[in-house]
Amino acid sequence: MSVSQARRAAFDTWELINHGKSPIEERRKEKLEKQLVIEQARKDALSQVQTFEKVALEWVDDRALHGYWSQDIKGEKKTRQILARHVFPKIGKENIETITLEKIRECLEPIWQTIPSTAKKVKSYIQKIFQWAIALGKRENRENPALMDGALGILMEPLQKNKKEKQNHAASPVGLLPRLMSEIHSYDSMSAKACEFAILTACRSKAVRLAEWSEFDLEKGIWQIPVEHDKIKVPNRDRTIFLSAQALALLEGLVRFSESPYIFPSSQGSHFSDTALTMFLRGLHEKKLAEDGIGWIDPQKSQKLNRPCTITVHGTARATFRTWAKDDELGNNRKFDQEAVELCLLHSKNDAYNGAYDRAKLEKERRFIMDCWGKYCHSQLKKQPQFP
Repeated sequence: MSVSQARRAAFDTWELINHGKSPIEERRKEKLEKQLVIEQARKDALSQVQTFEKVALEWVDDRALHGYWSQDIKGEKKTRQILARHVFPKIGKENIETITLEKIRECLEPIWQTIPSTAKKVKSYIQKIFQWAIALGKRENRENPALMDGALGILMEPLQKNKKEKQNHAASPVGLLPRLMSEIHSYDSMSAKACEFAILTACRSKAVRLAEWSEFDLEKGIWQIPVEHDKIKVPNRDRTIFLSAQALALLEGLVRFSESPYIFPSSQGSHFSDTALTMFLRGLHEKKLAEDGIGWIDPQKSQKLNRPCTITVHGTARATFRTWAKDDELGNNRKFDQEAVELCLLHSKNDAYNGAYDRAKLEKERRFIMDCWGKYCHSQLKKQPQFP
């Protein structure tokens, strides 16, 4: 420093001493304050960085705010869980501006071949988050690196070859169904009744397990499944199930519990879990397996996978019903309108206009099909229900 600067520094030092302060300690404080300022500036800069996790959570919040999951009460929770488990550990802390294709591939690779259904959701979420970020200017780079028709598709191509095939649910053979239903009917447990009702109505387990008395009109013989209990969340979709005499007799024989709104309440008064009906059928399988060494299995799937595949409620309620409705040996392929059969399964019309022009509900035919199905299901029961 120059002489004048030295004199000034010396004067400042004597001033501090005259006021009872230590020049060394003051310099340390000054240095520390500068470091704190620099550190705060660095934190402020980092807070401005748009990490993928930050943008993703904002995307979820935006959807929730605008009612995206209004028809799916668990939609938001499931989305957050999938992101937290499969995405954030890989790219959550990455700047959304600099995420590369390789990083996205690292997210998808561990689950692409083992749990393809989840991997498909992960890919879709990442792609939509990037689109949302680009639209709002949170990502200046206008290229979406998660598009499968671009470079990412080329990187994922080697993983497509050994991708795990989607397996259908194991189902009872059509010819053995009356015997199975007779076996189920012999049990008086609530899980047995729920299982029997699911098969009689050809419905998904969730709708049956969560069914409440308020959803039924027993006089008209109909069940209106609410949108939140349906797999497909499209509003204004026909979710009417026409009840056969057998299904109505089952409902009429149930005890109504004032403390529970559910048709098939558990011992605690709540609805059954998604494994309760599965465990009941598994018990039937183990009992029959001990008797004949075969059990209740799906022969076709067992042969394909080279291992015994125990029947499931979903497969028996839906696949067995669909196979029966088109069985040419029984003549059902000519007996039933196959479009009405699809409507019995609550399958929407799959055309270019999503059934916008064809609004026929085929109510009479659907009632006829479900009545025939109910009679076939209970054809080996000694006493048949009589309903008008």
